[in-house]
Amino acid sequence: RAEKSCVQYRHVLVALGFLGLANVYGMRVNLNVALVAMVNHTAVQETTLPSDCPLPALDTPSYNTSKSPSGARDGPFIWDPVLQGIVLGSFFYGYIITPIPGGRMSEAFGAKWLFGLGTFFTGLLSLLIPVAAYAGEGYLIAVRVLQGIGEGVTYPAIEAQVAHWIPINQRATAVSLIHAGGFFGVAVGMYISGLLAATDFLGGWPSVFYVFGIWTCIWFVLWAVFTSNTPDEHPWAGSEEILMIEADLADQKPTLEKKLPWSDIATSLPVFGVVMAHFGTHWLQYVLVSELPTYLGTVLHFDISKNGFYSALPYVGAIVAGSVSGVAADYMRSRRYMSATGVRKLFNGLAHFVPSVMLLIVPSVGGCNGFLNLVLFVIAGTVRGTSEAGYMAIPVDMAPAYAGTILGICVCIGNTTGFIVPYITGILTAGENTVTQWSYSFYIAGGVGLFTGLCFQLFASAEVQSWGLGKRRSIIDDKQLVPNGDVQDFEVKTAL
Repeated sequence: RAEKSCVQYRHVLVALGFLGLANVYGMRVNLNVALVAMVNHTAVQETTLPSDCPLPALDTPSYNTSKSPSGARDGPFIWDPVLQGIVLGSFFYGYIITPIPGGRMSEAFGAKWLFGLGTFFTGLLSLLIPVAAYAGEGYLIAVRVLQGIGEGVTYPAIEAQVAHWIPINQRATAVSLIHAGGFFGVAVGMYISGLLAATDFLGGWPSVFYVFGIWTCIWFVLWAVFTSNTPDEHPWAGSEEILMIEADLADQKPTLEKKLPWSDIATSLPVFGVVMAHFGTHWLQYVLVSELPTYLGTVLHFDISKNGFYSALPYVGAIVAGSVSGVAADYMRSRRYMSATGVRKLFNGLAHFVPSVMLLIVPSVGGCNGFLNLVLFVIAGTVRGTSEAGYMAIPVDMAPAYAGTILGICVCIGNTTGFIVPYITGILTAGENTVTQWSYSFYIAGGVGLFTGLCFQLFASAEVQSWGLGKRRSIIDDKQLVPNGDVQDFEVKTAL
């Protein structure tokens, strides 16, 4: 093994992790935009009251003045709003199954192949979506459930891999950059999906799924070649980089853990705070991801080719906010301007409270004004990106040995909102596509966001937990523990 390598492979991991999560999220949300072009809205509107917002002037290029929100033509499928909600939410019936076992497998056997194969499997299934849709909505739902099962392991796996590869004071930056790939995937996925769905390329909307499926297969080859479970397993990583990582992690270096302290995790108030943060943030997110394209198309009359672009704008802002907040969090922590917990609560407070307020005022302030609605949605989505320096970075902070499992629990519970939100919105808007009916969905989202954000502020902690290092049993004086087992800011000494 060479002492030095011209490439720092922890940076390669971050780059490929970014692209991997971009694929994951692109395939998760592309149906949300493509669905607008897949549905025969003319037939559906025969039983649904149209939007109460007036059609814009005929020479307004960003809007659609035809009866169908898809712009040029209707799609082939007559699916009412409730069925559309079920189709959109079906992905998450599968997605909530695999995060917890995925987290455990990552910790016990390594995360490289779990993350790679989970993403690759989802890409292959993406190629089958057009065939499944024409075969019947039941087949489409089944394929989306299987995609959810494949993607469910990805976030816990990459979290577990970060725990092995990234030095402590670089974690928030690395996590925020990798997770910015999710925002990038949403932004690019929605934008490209809108463009492709409005063309005749490969049949229009089917091309959305072909393009994402093929690109994911290409990414998998790169991931398989250039990454490894741990630094010392990497064939080309220099010994200097490996020693630097091991020296930095020191006593917090995670081991491959076969046993799990379930009782400690289940009774931990900090874990509860993080779980609530996931639930609330995902609720806010899926209002923007799953429902925004439909709202812009059916209520505000945005053309399908512009719909994808405008739906992507909140996530363009989130990429910037997430990346900047991660760097800022590591800087504040390394300079000791705030404690680790204080830093996480600061950025998570922004990510919860600001978007919640924006959604609460959308109906009254935005109304039928497309520009004002976009401004509010973009502010909500952008500020939500700061969560990458908040709740998303905490599992690695509090329990490096079990970061994958904790994130798996959070992802499992948080992503139940992926089918709850579309289903509730479908019921609320069934038979009436008006601002008033949609406002109920926004009010519920804002309330959930405020409540769960408060729970995080009260209970979450970024300090290493007494059980969080696995076999590395902490030798800590009882006086240095708070009642919930939270380890305060001091050097943790361990015995193997």
